[in-house]
Amino acid sequence: MIILITNDDGFESEGIKLLKEVAQNFASEIWVVAPDTDRSGAARSLDYPIRQSIRVNQRGEREFSVSGTPADCVIIALNKIMNKKPDLVLSGVNIGSNVGDDVCYSGTIGAVMESAARSIPSIALSQVYHNGMIHWHNTKVFAPKIIAKLVEIGWPKNIAMSVNFPATEKVKGVEFAEQGEYNIDGDLTFTENFDGSLSLNWSREHSGSGSVGKIKEGFITITPIKLDFTDYDTLNAMKNSHADKFFP
Repeated sequence: MIILITNDDGFESEGIKLLKEVAQNFASEIWVVAPDTDRSGAARSLDYPIRQSIRVNQRGEREFSVSGTPADCVIIALNKIMNKKPDLVLSGVNIGSNVGDDVCYSGTIGAVMESAARSIPSIALSQVYHNGMIHWHNTKVFAPKIIAKLVEIGWPKNIAMSVNFPATEKVKGVEFAEQGEYNIDGDLTFTENFDGSLSLNWSREHSGSGSVGKIKEGFITITPIKLDFTDYDTLNAMKNSHADKFFP
């Protein structure tokens, strides 16, 4: 199996080094193409239409850093760097969860959305941290089994899978769960720095729904992520009830 690995925490991240170790359990060939700096929060954004030039540096055999976003990395890997299409794309392991509204912001998720859009099986992996400390034990133990089982059972190619590993000492099991939601109006505070810039601290409460609550309880969560954002229930309801009201 040929595997492409990327992330949003950057080429030197602990998480991507761990993911390379995990991938060695079942890969015949591993390619790493990741941002040269931390690009957390980049979502599926692209640098190349704006900057028009992106630097690609080879860092080892089949390993490259890119001065772009995670989505840029996937596009460049598939169209410029790699000489063959990967069988699987893995993104992560992210430092912190990607559940609830994080899914909209996450470069880890953005990368696998980019590859899933090209019909390549794609999995994002994220490790929850606690009190500012991250421990990789649960990812090290369970990620190889989770990835292998997902590949075995398969899923629609235009869907990306998001896997979150809890920070709890004991893992209770694996749950297929919706992304869930945070209390978006959590404690939001700003601190003004000496140079006039602002530091942001956003403490959000778990709502207890979907993956947001399940990982807090100690479950590994698996969430299928759609590329199509359309709410078809609302779309069809509006078509049936209101379409003739917008144009005579």
